[in-house]
Amino acid sequence: MASPIVLSSIGNVDGKVAFVGSGTVDGNANVSVSVFWIPGDNLWVLAFDGQPYYQNSCNTANPWGTGNNSCLWTPVSGFSCTGAGALAINVSGVVPVSFISFTAAIKNKTIVLNWKTASENNNKGFDIQRSQDGFNWNTIGFVNGSINAASEKTYQFSDFNPLSGKAIYRLRQVDLDGNFTYSSIATVQLLQSDFYSLTRNVSNNRYQLNLAATSQKVELSLLDAGGKKLMFKQGAMGAETIDLSKFAAGIYILQIRKGNELFIEKLFNY
Repeated sequence: MASPIVLSSIGNVDGKVAFVGSGTVDGNANVSVSVFWIPGDNLWVLAFDGQPYYQNSCNTANPWGTGNNSCLWTPVSGFSCTGAGALAINVSGVVPVSFISFTAAIKNKTIVLNWKTASENNNKGFDIQRSQDGFNWNTIGFVNGSINAASEKTYQFSDFNPLSGKAIYRLRQVDLDGNFTYSSIATVQLLQSDFYSLTRNVSNNRYQLNLAATSQKVELSLLDAGGKKLMFKQGAMGAETIDLSKFAAGIYILQIRKGNELFIEKLFNY
């Protein structure tokens, strides 16, 4: 970009605010630049004339600035970014809560949510929200915040009546004045067969796969979006870590075969 480009809000698109502006990009004048949310992929994208060049997967009410190290913007895999300069998306205002982590894990058929904050400003607390499709959310609980805090705080919430199948969790952080922001999302898979559960650690792009004991043959395969097999393992059992941090950003497919049954999970590396 020849100079900073100011983006203006155009209202909500697909349920979240969107921003549009124009400027000189890679020597081309009047290039349209936009930042918007893609709900189907749970992604914020920065696009030049419609082509996304950067993305991040933090499910928040507004896109993050690049100064937030817990919610990084990364180049879209397979496309060249214009110029060699670093991406900078600047935002204004005081961040009410700085999240360090947010995770979900299955323990004895209970979903346990854990999160940490680095600092809090006028933080009333956290609505615990749950969804099966990433679009429709229900509040299932509330945890009080620390109001104001300059040191690390740790929180926990247990969902004793989890959904069968895929469940997506997020935190709706609420200020004392009623304003709110969202955390990143955490996904778990609780099957009626109790065969496996899958959780994601967003901070390091690692998935934890927990397999129940079975007398049937179990095979794991990891494929990229083009169908190339990146990993294959026979006889998998217990806890298995799927580490995507060594691969390029993008979407990957995990195939779990138990005897004649095949389970398919979409994994995100952002």
